[in-house]
Amino acid sequence: MFVFILMITGAVVSFLVPYGTVIVIGVILGLVVDNYRNTLYIREDIRSIKKHLGLMNNKEAEEYEFEKQWSQQEQLTSDEIRVINKRIEAELEKENRNKKN
Repeated sequence: MFVFILMITGAVVSFLVPYGTVIVIGVILGLVVDNYRNTLYIREDIRSIKKHLGLMNNKEAEEYEFEKQWSQQEQLTSDEIRVINKRIEAELEKENRNKKN
């Protein structure tokens, strides 16, 4: 019903206002983007519920943890990133030494 009313309103606006078509396209684009954002939030909530209940298989759980760590990484300060990078470099050097032996 909402979409039908929106279509009628869009048709009236596009005929009566000189730039009505541009306005209608902008409103439709805004609705699509808003719907997409809401879908992403719902998807993330469902994934966290599945993780909490233990309904994920191993691959899904690994992907979920990776994405969670990735989003947390974006919120780190530069000093925290430097510390993490030093730890990673130390681990890589240790692995290289073990491979050589």
